[in-house]
Amino acid sequence: MRAVESRTLMGAKREPERKRRTFPVRIRYVAALAICAWAFFYFWHAERPQLRQLAAENAKLERQLTSLQAQERALQTEKQQLNNPAYIEKYATEHQNLVMPNTVPFDLQSPSKSH
Repeated sequence: MRAVESRTLMGAKREPERKRRTFPVRIRYVAALAICAWAFFYFWHAERPQLRQLAAENAKLERQLTSLQAQERALQTEKQQLNNPAYIEKYATEHQNLVMPNTVPFDLQSPSKSH
């Protein structure tokens, strides 16, 4: 009888041990879930607005870069034209009101409405 009783006592002792072993596992799952929930909340309310702001700033800088690249191409074209004597003469005549020697300058103006 003692052998039977000792087995039942040992069996009774092992059952609570199994519950103790599963209890920490459940705490791990709950802790992992809580950490994931906190991370999601933090991302949604802290990181996401910053990401949107950085994306908008990035788009603005991309547009500015495109504009500056177009301006650089225009300046390169003008730089090449400044090596051409015909372009320099045309620019001086149109923008600086300069004329070549032995040339008669004249300006055609439209009649004003005050006459």
